[in-house]
Amino acid sequence: MGCGTGELAAHLSSSGYAVDAIDWSETALAEAGTRHGDAARWLPLDVEEDDGASLNADGYDLITLRFVAPFLSSRDRTLDALGRRLRPDGALVIITPLAADTPAERRGIALDEDELVRLHNRWAAAERHDADGLVFLILREPRQDEAAPHVAAQRTPSSIRNEERASRRRHHFHLFGRYYRQVESGHKTIEVRVATPEKAAVEVGDAIVFHDRDSDRELDIIVKRITTYASFDDLLSAEDPTRIDPDGRREELLVNLRTIYPPAKEALGPIAFEFDHRPARPGRPMPMTPSQYAQTVPHHTVYGCLYVRDEHDRPVQLRSVYGSRLWQLPGGNLDAQGEDPLQTARREAVEETGLELGLETPRLLLTHFLHAGPRMPLNKVGLIFDGGRLSADQLRRIRLDPAEHDMWAVHDLACWQELMAPRAFARLDAIERARLDEGPAYLITNT
Repeated sequence: MGCGTGELAAHLSSSGYAVDAIDWSETALAEAGTRHGDAARWLPLDVEEDDGASLNADGYDLITLRFVAPFLSSRDRTLDALGRRLRPDGALVIITPLAADTPAERRGIALDEDELVRLHNRWAAAERHDADGLVFLILREPRQDEAAPHVAAQRTPSSIRNEERASRRRHHFHLFGRYYRQVESGHKTIEVRVATPEKAAVEVGDAIVFHDRDSDRELDIIVKRITTYASFDDLLSAEDPTRIDPDGRREELLVNLRTIYPPAKEALGPIAFEFDHRPARPGRPMPMTPSQYAQTVPHHTVYGCLYVRDEHDRPVQLRSVYGSRLWQLPGGNLDAQGEDPLQTARREAVEETGLELGLETPRLLLTHFLHAGPRMPLNKVGLIFDGGRLSADQLRRIRLDPAEHDMWAVHDLACWQELMAPRAFARLDAIERARLDEGPAYLITNT
């Protein structure tokens, strides 16, 4: 599951397995087929949404989920279904980053210890191995739900939020167009009403659905604070009038309120409902599954590179053995599941030069968009990072991969301009200008 461009599937095939390699991305599967041929059956499938009719009806000895489990919205249900496809003594292997070793902003790609324990508890036998920052969880003999009553139904953070939103009490307020637009634009954050039985029933945490009297538009908010007052004068003395009517003055606001609410209504007691911009209701269902949507948009490839120089800040490039024999920076296409462009650049640099480069947090110098063309039928997005300077000793230790490059060189920009095609040099020139604090830059080129 989640075979990407097929490296693990090809390895399993070489070990004697008959492999079904599954991914929702048809682009990744096409690349896998190109690289590895008939090493596997390359099957487009959304493991959570599709019925699995294309899978082997006789089951499997081994099912692997590499960098997949954290992204499953219904993890228990999906893994239970996969467990039922295992043959006797078969194993399901989950390969995942560990949350404790993952930056907070990328927490969604990893599992934490509680989630791993939960997975362990749903299977009769489990082994765990940790290596290279990854957890390998080998699971056998899935328990049925009735045999594991201590395991509660899985509730992901997003599902918990949706349940909370669905259970909120809702109240409907109608606004004139001017005031609705103030709420819609985020400027108005206090609504004033009087304590009729209906409005007095609103509580903090309830949902208010605002309706535009001039159209069929509506939006929802969560009540953050409710404060009652003896009069509109008291209310406007305590509250910020610009949060009630951002486009009016206090005196005008008082006149408007007393025009809407005569003295008998004001005597009920004015109420200030404060709200923020958090949604109160669950989102609407998406019109299609992620795999269906992916087929409706143009597909792109992504690459990551490291811009490295010698001690005199002269760029270092590698000469490709393919096609037009272009000069290239260390890096390559993002073709490994779970990698980001910087990780790709670092990995490719090791493979192409034998050097570990960009080990700190290098600065982004250039975002490059390359339009599709005859040489590449897909648009391409590239991120080029500052890989720093290489010492003379590091340069001496460069070892090229002859399957990709046959020469490396160090030149100043004037010399590189003579060696490179204009479009290729334009990228190098943009990178260098960005390094000299004229960036980061954005470059668009055509193939």
